[in-house]
Amino acid sequence: MGLFNVDELRVDHAALEDPRARARLLEINKRTRAFRKSLSKYKRPDFNRMILDLCKMGWTHEKIAHVLPVSGASTISEWARGGVPNYDNGHAFVMFWQQETGVQRVPLIGEWGAYQYKVGQLDIFEDGGLCDQIVGELDREIEN
Repeated sequence: MGLFNVDELRVDHAALEDPRARARLLEINKRTRAFRKSLSKYKRPDFNRMILDLCKMGWTHEKIAHVLPVSGASTISEWARGGVPNYDNGHAFVMFWQQETGVQRVPLIGEWGAYQYKVGQLDIFEDGGLCDQIVGELDREIEN
């Protein structure tokens, strides 16, 4: 005898003749179709792009693996090659990426051209900040 009776899992033909049972079955079928339709539009996070962003900021696969609850750098390398992390590790990685980059929207597979963002210190010369001030001071000293 198994842990459960297989006969209990089958739908009895008499149950389909009951109007309430038929209504429940139709409702379940409707919800199933709606779920499958929405599932076809689901796009998973683009872990490869997020790993590249962190690498541009100076993070290596080893450093990322040290921060996350994963076994080692080979796990991060596998994600970069298209592997899919389990939910806990993937969620931790997304939170870590958001914290490091300051970008709240997660890049999704297939949306590479849909939006743009700047990561890390890639725009240090565009904002007229500290680097431009230092360059200005150096120019003045060279002229003198």
